[in-house]
Amino acid sequence: MKAKIVPKKEIVLLYRHEQAKNAQALLPLLERLQFDYRLVEDGELGLTVGQLAGYSPAEELPVWSEPPQTPAMAMGGLVGKRLDQLLNEMVKAGIELPVKMVITPHNESWPFGRLIEEVSREHALFMEMERLKKLTDRARRRLEQQEEQTLREAARQAKDLLARMRLQDDRQPTHEQLSGAADRLQQLLDKM
Repeated sequence: MKAKIVPKKEIVLLYRHEQAKNAQALLPLLERLQFDYRLVEDGELGLTVGQLAGYSPAEELPVWSEPPQTPAMAMGGLVGKRLDQLLNEMVKAGIELPVKMVITPHNESWPFGRLIEEVSREHALFMEMERLKKLTDRARRRLEQQEEQTLREAARQAKDLLARMRLQDDRQPTHEQLSGAADRLQQLLDKM
């Protein structure tokens, strides 16, 4: 006998969605695609993701001390084609929410504010890593045209930081280290 996995209900949790680019198109899009959604207020950030999604009973939790400033969207119960459909339609409509996440059994028990903060940090780190990659490539191309020792050293340090991103320990660079290296490369490239 096979165990049957009961899928969770589809729901989209929205936090400060009105700050997103082309936000006015989001709610009509969700309604057209027949997605249930819930607008999460600052006072609800202490509730768990599962409670907000309706997957577990609501309990009273402490108020989240400093509400995140970034718009966010958490998607629960969406799999495969439905998830792709929503994300593709958002792109077509020009809706840009920087923090998008999927509700998982792992994060269901997290306070919603914590989940937004964690994913926001990861997003910022990823964006800084991408910025540093582009600047490193630009520096490499510039070094092929002319020799500049200061730029070569900054590019080598940037490449070392990017290589450390693959590590799963405390040697992984911080957002500040990536940002500092990117700023240094940017300054050197702008001078040339």
